[in-house]
Amino acid sequence: MKPPNRLLTLLWTLFPSLNRRIELRRRWAQPGDGDGWGASWYFDLLRDQFGPAAVVDDKSWSDLEFPRFFTAIDTTLTPVGRQCLFAQLRRFEYDTTELDKRYHACDVLRTDQELRERLQLKLKPLQLNSANHIAEMLLGPEPKRVPYGHLLLPWTLITIGAVAAAVAHLVPVWICAVPLLINVIVSAICDAMLARNVDALLGVARMLRVAKRLSGVRAEQSFFYLSQLAAESGKRKKLESQIKWLAGLDRVRSDDLVGGLAIALNLFFLLKFTLYARAIERFAGTRDQWLSTFQLIGAVDSSIAVAAFLGRYPGHCRPSSSESTLAIESGYHAFISKPTRNSIRLENQSTLITGSNMTGKTTFIKMVAMNVVLGHTLGVCLAEQAILPRSPVRALIRADQSVAEGKSRYFAEAQAILDFIAESASGACRIFVLDEPFSGTNTIERIAVAKAVLSAIGAKAQLLVTTHDVELQHLLGDQFVLNYFQENPAVEGFFDHVLHAGASTQRNAIRVLERLGYPPEIIAEALATVVLIESSPR
Repeated sequence: MKPPNRLLTLLWTLFPSLNRRIELRRRWAQPGDGDGWGASWYFDLLRDQFGPAAVVDDKSWSDLEFPRFFTAIDTTLTPVGRQCLFAQLRRFEYDTTELDKRYHACDVLRTDQELRERLQLKLKPLQLNSANHIAEMLLGPEPKRVPYGHLLLPWTLITIGAVAAAVAHLVPVWICAVPLLINVIVSAICDAMLARNVDALLGVARMLRVAKRLSGVRAEQSFFYLSQLAAESGKRKKLESQIKWLAGLDRVRSDDLVGGLAIALNLFFLLKFTLYARAIERFAGTRDQWLSTFQLIGAVDSSIAVAAFLGRYPGHCRPSSSESTLAIESGYHAFISKPTRNSIRLENQSTLITGSNMTGKTTFIKMVAMNVVLGHTLGVCLAEQAILPRSPVRALIRADQSVAEGKSRYFAEAQAILDFIAESASGACRIFVLDEPFSGTNTIERIAVAKAVLSAIGAKAQLLVTTHDVELQHLLGDQFVLNYFQENPAVEGFFDHVLHAGASTQRNAIRVLERLGYPPEIIAEALATVVLIESSPR
């Protein structure tokens, strides 16, 4: 945004926070536009600790279009916040106290603009790509040390002594040039080996400074994350002592007046690597103690992003929990600008949903599954009311052929559904979403296999299944609640996307082709063939 006149230019120069506040207000409640680089790194490091039943699996994450959703919701300012937001969306949380805490923070930030902007301004020092590597520094493999690091300090002192002797004309200049040249070479080698680790450790130091800034912010309403940051200030002081000299060098390097001197000291006297060698040894023994600071800062930043999301979607609710009831009332999908709201209630039941293409079957089951994920991660559902079982959700929406692995569509789908059978039998998951199962094979075998598989999974868990095979209504009607979508010639676009209860009795797929302008002779022959097939002995 360009200032309208020279006065504003002067004001923005003298008071840069004013410029930043204007930009923050402009972006508030707008969708994210980042590429999500590095977002998954923190989650990837912790994933094995959570266990497969506690996370949104990769297939469901992809099929439910959560990569797109994450991009839209990610308005975090820092890589730390982005990574914590991603991890929050990938992990199911059933502790209502934790979910209440998350929602309360978002609710406070959504309504208190002054507090929100103050926090965003305090987060600014972490707005660097290098902060992406902090999580790896805290949770990844042991950080790299400087080779022969214990020799750096003595060598640096020797170099300083040589330069001082040359300045005092005690020795020839070429004698001090030798160690300086060696240091330039060593600096280049160390920089190639350790640059990312050094930047990450410097990012840890900035993280402490940001934590100190945040803990000094006072909120009118209770705010758990700020209170906890303030409570841990004593611990952070002890941790800061481990890297204070390296952090001091970082601050000097960023100063325009003396930054060049710091660069020279790093290049000719190995100052940065000497301080890093000393700091990394102390840091490596206590790095587990730094994680809570990372998580609290990430929680503040991600809460602001979720608050912005809730500001864009005021039609949301807090879900309640149940052991066997899955109920969504007037639910809608986040990606549809003018959605048709639909409701469903399953009491320890499954549902079979029929209908032609484009009527809304797949969008409906995606809506339900997305709300289950949001309810158990962000603690909200895009609906008027919602009741969710304490269970993860598994989705199989697209079973595309894997060219790289040489798998047919049918084989890939069969493998995924086999996992569903195992998970339902073990109780690891009790909510499954299936879109037109076994569609990659012929009609007779598809119906036979689908009936057997859906009966088996439905006996142990709750299924939301879409299909074109109306025959399954009769085969599964005693076990599944029947619903359907249909065409509506009375509305613009021919589809009203409204869920209807009961069995579908209409065959409108051919009529859709007729409406699209298919030749009359093709329509007539198709209808006659349907009659012929239905009247033929089986």
